[in-house]
Amino acid sequence: MFKKIKVCLIFLTLANKGWVKEMASTIKVVILGGSGFVGRGLLAELANDQRFAITSLSRSGGNAELRHKFPQVTWLQANLQEPTVDWISQVVQADWIIDLIGFLFAKNRKTYRQLTITPLQPLIQQLQATGQTRFIFVSANKAPFFLKNYVTVKKEMEQILREKLGQRTVLLYPGLIYDKDRYSNWLLAQVLLKLGKIPGLQQPINTWRIISRQMFSRQIRQVLLGKSSYLEKRI
Repeated sequence: MFKKIKVCLIFLTLANKGWVKEMASTIKVVILGGSGFVGRGLLAELANDQRFAITSLSRSGGNAELRHKFPQVTWLQANLQEPTVDWISQVVQADWIIDLIGFLFAKNRKTYRQLTITPLQPLIQQLQATGQTRFIFVSANKAPFFLKNYVTVKKEMEQILREKLGQRTVLLYPGLIYDKDRYSNWLLAQVLLKLGKIPGLQQPINTWRIISRQMFSRQIRQVLLGKSSYLEKRI
């Protein structure tokens, strides 16, 4: 209850200061998890595009290497479970939030929930209050049987977002995202893509929806610019 009151008070303070604005010509994007493997690829795609103003929110706030590589990005250290003016002001002003926080492996379903759902609850509550910011959630098209809990919790998060944010939510369903920056992913992708050329294996391999990090980032850019993406449909 106290946190709900605190969030409302912070929002009212920001509104009184004139920080709650309508969408400007520049598209304001807040990336959660911008310092990770997928996040770095997305920053490489968006940072030099003057149509976007990018803020990265993470517990680390980005390391020196990332800050040097992407000086156009506003790097902010934040604990999303603790409502503060710093990160709420970014959310209030944003046109889009992109959730790239991902933990592929966890002990059990409860841990997946703690890593995937719990950190975002205060932020989702804040988005309900603003009434305009849209949310891109990166779910999963398919995963191996040993990642059953991972997919289950992703689907739970999808349902929460549909209920709380409705049509302001955009769900994307990639599969294996690869790039040479992470050689193990790249190598596995190459093997699967070759197997997908074998008669009888094409359809099952296609459901893995193997996609390069660059192509995935371009699909997100399309969504930010108001276009549709083939990743919006689960296959």
